[in-house]
Amino acid sequence: MNKAISAGIGVGIGLIALAFIVLTPGDGDAIQEESSMQVQLSDDIEVEVEESKSFEVSISEGVKVGDVPP
Repeated sequence: MNKAISAGIGVGIGLIALAFIVLTPGDGDAIQEESSMQVQLSDDIEVEVEESKSFEVSISEGVKVGDVPP
């Protein structure tokens, strides 16, 4: 009779554990989705500028730089 009681308790615990696993909300799915996420890293850099800047330089001949000749 003791073996029957032990077996009944074991089966009861097993059924409770099985019910707990089946009835829990999709937390297990969230863990699987997080583990399947992949991150890719790269060294590429993209620069986007809304305003464009331009510089104008005019060079003319015969221009002397400085006040005193060397």
